[in-house]
Order: sequence, then structure tokens, then C-alpha cells
Amino acid sequence: MKAEIQPSQAKTDEKTGVELPGGKPPLWTTSFILICLSALTTFVAFHSLLPTLPVYIQQFGGSTSLAGMALGSLTVAAVLTRPITGWALDNYGRRLIYLGGILLFTIPTIIYIWMIPVVALIFFRFIQGMGWGMCNTSSATIASDVVPAKRMGEGMGFFSLAASISLAISPGIGLWIVDSFSFPALFISCSVLMLVSLLLALPIKYPQREKQKEKIKFVFMERAALRPAMVILFVTFTYSAVLSFLALFVRAQGMGTAGVFFLTLALTTLITRPLSGLIVDRRGNSGYDFAVIVGTLATLVAMPILAQTSTLTHLVVSAVFYGIGFGFIQPTMVALCISKVPPERRGGANATYWTAFDIGVATGSISWGLIADAFGYSTMFNLTMIPVAVAAAIYFFSRPKSATNRHSIP
Repeated sequence: MKAEIQPSQAKTDEKTGVELPGGKPPLWTTSFILICLSALTTFVAFHSLLPTLPVYIQQFGGSTSLAGMALGSLTVAAVLTRPITGWALDNYGRRLIYLGGILLFTIPTIIYIWMIPVVALIFFRFIQGMGWGMCNTSSATIASDVVPAKRMGEGMGFFSLAASISLAISPGIGLWIVDSFSFPALFISCSVLMLVSLLLALPIKYPQREKQKEKIKFVFMERAALRPAMVILFVTFTYSAVLSFLALFVRAQGMGTAGVFFLTLALTTLITRPLSGLIVDRRGNSGYDFAVIVGTLATLVAMPILAQTSTLTHLVVSAVFYGIGFGFIQPTMVALCISKVPPERRGGANATYWTAFDIGVATGSISWGLIADAFGYSTMFNLTMIPVAVAAAIYFFSRPKSATNRHSIP
């Protein structure tokens, strides 16, 4: 087989993604655009279900803790699936695994149309989590394959905009469809989006791989990517409180839906995600440090404001600060994970990152649900500042001793 095409500083053909000698490497190749659009449609379906399924569960007699279990079951399944996915991506290539993940996420979405009982829904969320773990890990790996190495921070920052754009439109639209039409209408819409994602993924020019003399060994965590993965684990432990319970908190406050928060959050990250990538590419070590400092401080400002939310102004201001925080930290940690490994181990690095992401969401959604039941939403949101501080401590106090140069990778 032909050697796998890997990104470098060479010029790249805009249609195929194949590198050409000389010149500045272009970022927006056809394959990069397609993987961004495919990921976007998947994220839209994913984020439309996140705030609406807790409402579904409550309407059918489920508790707040049970609502947290819905997200928890999905993320537990993703945690179990991602390491295997990363190993398979590095050994067997990207195409079939990515397409299979999309299909596995789509099938439960179609089943939801029949308004299944709450217990059955949680079971199928587990199945859906397996598909989510496969297609999300694969899409990030494919994106890192087609992005030039010299523009990795910028490229992954733009790729992560799929999540930002999705957050800008999906929760609000999802809640609007439920309020204006019905849950079956929501599930039909999400199923169509997943089929569109599949169609967009088919023409991508996936890199061909050189046959390995020895198979890459299976590991649950890629050690080189462990530090940024631990940072994102604690960041998403806080993030899970927003994902799982903000819609319920806002409704309890008599403020309608949480759509304005997610819209403001996403619009803010539309700016901060690419900006953080550019800073990292240009400044190296100090760029990573700057992104983590800004992200930590902004998040620590956002959460107490959110905890005291009683007006639309509180909701918008907290969303702006949270968007700055998450928009700086999340893509920066993705770029740091990828930079720590050679191209043939990117699947494992991405799996490690997203496994940690999901562990944070899974444990957080369950833990915060129990805390909210016992102490209320306001106390819960105030307590979410603690994991963010822990994440910053891990980043700065576990830095490799060799990362002293301003332009080195920390």
C-alpha cells in the first residue's frame, strides 16, 4: 500500500489534500471542509438532544438524577469505546470506523421517534454513546491528518468551531422544536442530520496507510497525551453541569429556555477558538500558558454569575465569560495532545483526549445531579469552580522539565 499522506509544511492540493513541494500550506482543502461539515451536522444532532432529553425524562416522570443518568450512560459508553477506536484508527485506517460510528449514532436516534420509555431511552443512549465515541474520535483524527503541521493549532481551532456553531443553533432549535411541535419531530430532524453527515463523509480523501510491520499495541491511554487529557477531564467535569442542568435551572427560575445562553456561548467561542489556535501556533510554550490562564480566569468568573442567575443579563454575561474560558482551553488541549505524538499514533492521542473529555462529562453529570437534588442548582454551580482550579494546577505543576523554551511544546 502507499505511504500515508501526512501533513507537513509543504503546499497541499486544495482538492485532494495531497502535499506539493514548496509554498505556504493551505488549510481549507476540500477534505478539510468536508470533515468540518460532517462533524458540524453530527454535533448539531448531538447538541439538540443534550438539553431536550432531560426535559423528555422529566415529562415522563423521571427525576433530576435520572436525567443525569441519560447523559452519563452515553458518556460511559463513549469512554469504553474511544480507546478501542483510537487503536483501530491507527492500525486499520479512518474511513470504515468513521462511517460505522455515524451509523451507530443514527440508529438509536431513529428509534427515539417511537417515544420509547425512559429506561429504554437510557439503554439506547448507551448504544448511541458507542457511536458517538467512534465518530467523534475519528473525525478529530481525520481533521488532524489533513491539516498542515505548521498550522495545526489554527486548523484544529477552526475544526472545533463545529462544536461552537452547533452550540449556537442546536440547543435553542431543539428546545423550540419540542415546545412548538413534538419530541418525534425533534428525533426525525436529528436522524436526517445524521444521514447528511454520512453523505458528507463519503467523498473525503482519507489518507492511505503504509502497512505496519508490527501492529500498534492497544493502550487505554496514550501516555504522551495524558497531561492535557487530565486538564480537559476536570474542565469538562464543570462543563457537564451546564450541559445537563442549565435548561432545568433556567426553567425553575421562570426564565423560559436556556437557548440564549447557548447562543451567546457559541458566538463567543466562534472568536476565541481560532484565536487561541493562532496564539499557540505563533508563540509555542507561552501561547499554551496564556490560553490556559485566560481560560481558567474567565471560567472562574462565569460560574458564580451563572449560579446567581435571575435575569437575562446574568445569563448572557455568564455565557460570554464561559465562552471565553472554554474557547481558549478546549482547542488548546486538543492541539497539545496531537503535538505530543507522531502521526501514526494520532488516533490513540485523540482517543485519550476524548476519553478524558467523556469521563469528565459522565462523572460530572451524575455527581452534579446528586448535588443539585440535595443542595439546589445555585450551590451546584458555585461548586463547579473547584474542578476548573484543579485543571489549572495540573497544567502548570505537572509541566515537563524540558519545556523551558518559549517556542517549545509545554
